[in-house]
Amino acid sequence: MRGPGLTAVLGGPLGRHAEPAGWTPRAGWVLALATLTWAVLVARHTPCVEDGSAQYRALCYSDIAALWGPRGIDRGLLPYLQTDLEYPVLTGGLIAATRALAGWLPSTGLATNFFGLTALALFACFLGLVAVHLRLDARGAALLAGSPLVLAAGLINWDLLAVLLTSAALLAWTRNRPGLAGVLIGLGLSAKFYPALLLVPLAALCLRDRSWPALARLAAGAAGAFLAVNLPVYLLAPDGWWHQWTFHAGRGADLGSLWYVLQLAGWTLPAATLSRTLLLLGLAGVAALALAAPRRPRATDLAFLVVALFCLVNVVYSPQYVVWLLPLLLLTRPGWLRLAAFTGAELLYWWAVWAYLDGQLYSGDGSARPYAAAVLLRLGVQAWLAASVVVDALRPAPATPQVRP
Repeated sequence: MRGPGLTAVLGGPLGRHAEPAGWTPRAGWVLALATLTWAVLVARHTPCVEDGSAQYRALCYSDIAALWGPRGIDRGLLPYLQTDLEYPVLTGGLIAATRALAGWLPSTGLATNFFGLTALALFACFLGLVAVHLRLDARGAALLAGSPLVLAAGLINWDLLAVLLTSAALLAWTRNRPGLAGVLIGLGLSAKFYPALLLVPLAALCLRDRSWPALARLAAGAAGAFLAVNLPVYLLAPDGWWHQWTFHAGRGADLGSLWYVLQLAGWTLPAATLSRTLLLLGLAGVAALALAAPRRPRATDLAFLVVALFCLVNVVYSPQYVVWLLPLLLLTRPGWLRLAAFTGAELLYWWAVWAYLDGQLYSGDGSARPYAAAVLLRLGVQAWLAASVVVDALRPAPATPQVRP
């Protein structure tokens, strides 16, 4: 049975006739909390922007600074056309735009300008994300705004752009606008791969309801938005466009994954093949759950399941992936125990990966068992949370109101 809803963090508990989600008087306080969180995050990263030599020990590593030179951003090279980039085109566009603006700002260094502008753009994405969640679940929005996981991972990469588009797609879906949801998913896929996973449960819900027009609008919106953004880049630089896909398709067992732990233990497995197979089987299972559950599952619950599945079986788990999961987990309305377990396990892994890369997290015999233990704990907590959501869908509490998103 699902745990009790999370208590309101700001403004006290909701009254009997209060609107549970949307623009309430405390929305301003939630956005102010998000602003404070981001200010602390930027301050935490400042030492590494000025001196990256202690980026692991100071726990302030960021791809935004690390890729400045290796991807030709420092020279102003255009992604896809003049330099390869392993990110989809909307993320590449954000990188190109902030780099161009950095050259116009007076400062002592382009790299500092670039990082500052990127942080400002991602702050706008974060505020937008919190605003979307105020519409979806105001109590969860407050927890998102002040989450220590955002303080840990919000500036590791450019992921918050895709996170915003994913949550916005779910908001559109809950407002019975499948076409707009599809457009936002297509744009999300143009920023990161994982938003495309939402198409599986949403399509399954359309099939369950025999809502063929909604399915058509969802598919057309996603395909149209993806093509509108990607086709021009592909036509101008096909090799550069393909690099983002071939780069990830060719990855083997990497940091944070179950496959990497098995590799550390001496097990050499075809990680990429096994990962894709398990992902496809898991997606089929989520679709079956959407079709066969005794009550129509909530789209937000299914969205968490498919993204958690990807994080569990993928060949890599970068520490910023936690910002994919956090907003979706909050939409499942977890109890305090689930949220505390998730936060603790993710923070432990976030610390462990930097300590491991810094050469500190090894046991007395020189093995990487402490790091492997942190990975396994995170995997175990994510699997437990996913299993809890499945149980909630299969055995809904009679008194639980069934929202139809």
